[in-house]
Amino acid sequence: MLSEPPHQPALFCPLLSPPIGYGAPEVRAGAMPPAGPRRASSLAALVCLCAARGAPRASGQFLPPGTLRAPPLGSSGCSPEQVKDGEKFGLKYTYKMASEHPPNVAYEDYCAELGGVRVRFNDPCAWAHGQAQLTVAHFDGMCKGATRTIHWHDGADEWGYVSAGRLRTYVASPDGLPWPASNNVLEQHGVWYFPQGWLHGLTCLTPESEGGCVFIIVFRNPVSVPIDNHNLDTTVAQAPDAIAAASLSLGLDVYRKMRPAFAGSGGQPVNAMPGISPLVTMVAPGVCEPDCPQLPETTAAPAAVQHSVERTVQMAGGVLLHQIRTAQFPFAETMSQERTELPAGAARPLVWVTNADGLLVVTSGNITVSLQGGLAGSSNPAEAHTAFTERHLGPGDIAYFPVGRAYWFQEATGTEPASAITVFNVGTWRSIEMAEAVSLLPSWAVSSNLHQSRAAPVPHIYTV
Repeated sequence: MLSEPPHQPALFCPLLSPPIGYGAPEVRAGAMPPAGPRRASSLAALVCLCAARGAPRASGQFLPPGTLRAPPLGSSGCSPEQVKDGEKFGLKYTYKMASEHPPNVAYEDYCAELGGVRVRFNDPCAWAHGQAQLTVAHFDGMCKGATRTIHWHDGADEWGYVSAGRLRTYVASPDGLPWPASNNVLEQHGVWYFPQGWLHGLTCLTPESEGGCVFIIVFRNPVSVPIDNHNLDTTVAQAPDAIAAASLSLGLDVYRKMRPAFAGSGGQPVNAMPGISPLVTMVAPGVCEPDCPQLPETTAAPAAVQHSVERTVQMAGGVLLHQIRTAQFPFAETMSQERTELPAGAARPLVWVTNADGLLVVTSGNITVSLQGGLAGSSNPAEAHTAFTERHLGPGDIAYFPVGRAYWFQEATGTEPASAITVFNVGTWRSIEMAEAVSLLPSWAVSSNLHQSRAAPVPHIYTV
């Protein structure tokens, strides 16, 4: 009934024993407590040492288990007026971010053969009463040498998914553990995870002639994406020259010659103008010709993994669920993903997640989504049992599934396949598959609860 693999206890490094204990615990039922900002230093050191000595499964042996509970409800900061304006055409739990909304930011001079780089992020005030606990950004039209500006997030862990192309990811650890930095190259369907506050960036490696890069980023935070974003250029430009130069390990004279190029970044943050604080910049001419510089690939507890780690579940009608929890991606402590492949006309059956909110992003094709019950309260009790159905969500469009609400989605045309990812705000989500759960319960009770006057032949897996 619970669509998760059995828990595997942590293995100890055969080369070192005993492991040093964890630090201050985080209160979380059934979970081993991590220490420090993210990892216990002693345990992470063992990961590195075990990996260096070739110990089996070193990458996942000492990282904390995936979280089992969604974070406390956070505030999007939306005012009642903003929420009212967002719902002027009706309450929704879907957002046609790509099919009905223009890009929030566009760089038409970058990757011009692909129509320029286009960035969209959802408006948290325009759906789910302004209470959705996950937000999203969609990058399209990136090409070789286009970088997502180095930055960090003050309030969000980040989950990324490569929809097309090859992408280099890089992230620096705050304490050098479990590595000083993780550098990885991802192919299509690869994913990454960057913890809150860790400095990171991305570079597309696929040229325009091959279609460039498309990727999706989901944030474990209800706040609008630009608010939570801190770009390198802005942070440096706002500091005094001597402090900024020292932070870049540059001499003061060298820094002062560089500063005019990004001095405008010290003003308003996150703007479409390249001279202010852009989300995307291009590397200097020649840097990625013929290829972008190579970096050593991080293999022990990496911050990014290929889709080969997925656990695949086959459902009725040829539907495939490709699942990544912390068990498959040990570094990803607080987020996870289910990638769904839908043959023409097929449906992902009724399901609900018991311990996490989910955000669905359509990655190809056309999908109809239905949520069985919204975010109800004393002022809107009927919403608890209302079906919210949206037809024809296309690539880049999104849906929000609050914890504990049943949902299903289906390929909408009947003629072409479709696909989507659903990202959760825990490392190990637990879900109830309706068909499986009902089959575990007494058939005579199921018949009665479906208002049958005679016992109906409801399938079950044991004799009552």
